Amino acid sequence: MDLRFEEKSTFYVSGYPMETSEASLEKDCARLREQYEDKLRSVSDHLYFVAYMEKEGTMTYLLCVETTSLTPATEGASCKEIPATRRAVVTVPEGASVLATWYKFFEMFEKEAPALKGAAIDMVYPFHIESFDENGACELWIPVVKSEV
Repeated sequence: MDLRFEEKSTFYVSGYPMETSEASLEKDCARLREQYEDKLRSVSDHLYFVAYMEKEGTMTYLLCVETTSLTPATEGASCKEIPATRRAVVTVPEGASVLATWYKFFEMFEKEAPALKGAAIDMVYPFHIESFDENGACELWIPVVKSEV
């Protein structure tokens, strides 16, 4: 898995949230895409899943597009500001499961600290992101900070 680091500026997203759990994540995300993908693609061909925790044990996944402000891009959409941060980025291999790639990505941080150039997962930053370009290629973005090790 090729890893790179990028500085990302603050940006805004607008889309449709769904509460989910690890057990039903893939099914729930598929349902969210089925319901809202066409509506969001009328705004942009670059989609995101922004994952965050609003309450303990429950993840929220927001299927969204980038916007220029906190103004909804489509009717009934929610908006979030994604603060600037440094991110570790990997591309999901073609044909691979996004969820399985997340597991490998997190495992990399547990096992390969020296190869990570002093980076550790930022446990305070609230968002983890899946970025789907117009061709369907998916990148995973994990916020990182300088490691104490």
